[in-house]
Amino acid sequence: MIAVASLALMACACMVSLTATMMLVKVGNRTGTLDTAGVEGQVKREARRVPNIGGLGIVLGIVVPLVAAFGAAAAGLSPTDLVSEDLTVGIATESRAAVVVLGGLIAVHVLGLVDDRVPLPWLPKLLFMLAVPAIVAWQSDTRVLTALDGIVGGAWLSVLLTALWFAVTMNAINFMDNMDGLAGGTACVIAAAIAGVGLKQEQWLVAGAAACVSGAALGFLPLNFPRAKIFMGDGGSLALGFSLAFLTTRLTYVDTDGTDPRWDRIIIPFVLLAVPLYDMLSVVAIRLSQGRSPFLGDLQHLSHRFEGRGLSRPRVAVAVWTLTLIVGLGAVIVTDGSPAHSMVIAAQTLGALALLAVVERGMPWRGA
Repeated sequence: MIAVASLALMACACMVSLTATMMLVKVGNRTGTLDTAGVEGQVKREARRVPNIGGLGIVLGIVVPLVAAFGAAAAGLSPTDLVSEDLTVGIATESRAAVVVLGGLIAVHVLGLVDDRVPLPWLPKLLFMLAVPAIVAWQSDTRVLTALDGIVGGAWLSVLLTALWFAVTMNAINFMDNMDGLAGGTACVIAAAIAGVGLKQEQWLVAGAAACVSGAALGFLPLNFPRAKIFMGDGGSLALGFSLAFLTTRLTYVDTDGTDPRWDRIIIPFVLLAVPLYDMLSVVAIRLSQGRSPFLGDLQHLSHRFEGRGLSRPRVAVAVWTLTLIVGLGAVIVTDGSPAHSMVIAAQTLGALALLAVVERGMPWRGA
């Protein structure tokens, strides 16, 4: 029944996001909260008269169902015949962590909203994207490599590594927000895969939260694809990146009896986010090779490179979604296999991305 509950959360998140986004289209046009030019030095397509406050709809789609679920559990309104008792107890015990995480989500969303109105320099944004996750990691006990806790300063090292992972993931999703439907669809696919992994590993809270993220992104898409009536802006892309970073970190928390710790499952977050990470690393490498700042946006992302080779923008989005799905399915398979299977999935993912890089390098590109 947990799968049914997750689907219900996904449907609820989708409806909240869709309804809120439809309202935000009207609000954005009436208030003039439209797409703006980038910071000095940024290469960006000409700003369109499209509202860029759609991220609020996505955040509401994530927050409202989760708050409702936690509130219902706290009030004892979650019937165990519909929702697993383990899930109900888990919600009750994780309430404090949920408040911390949702607070962090709202904080990075507000940062994005401010940046969408008045573009901020990259350094203050980056520091904020490190500070908020560090606080969340410490206060919610959500950290990578908790095995470091046994050494002097290990806990803080783990917190710093977690903050770095959050910042990388937020920037990776933010980088993909450069074409209609691209970031929203990609995040939707990744979150759905996370929900699948969570269900298979019996991580009910992770599965439910991931279902909300996937549903929220899905509800936003009809207003953003194939021709955007609203943009998610940084307020949406940073919130989605933050959510995916938190969920992928939690995915590595697998209960074992100590005889089979399954360290190989650390590859799951990297497999799930392989395509956004490839896009970010490749475009940073291109900028550095051109003597440009890696923090100033341009039109050289994976999506732009696909477009430069003749694909229409809607087809570019679908192609990236499909590539994300193909690679992400490997992460779901890891949960059923042995460490050897995990290594095969890791090699397969790296091989696919290496092949993509080789093919890209050997083809002409009409890019900027």
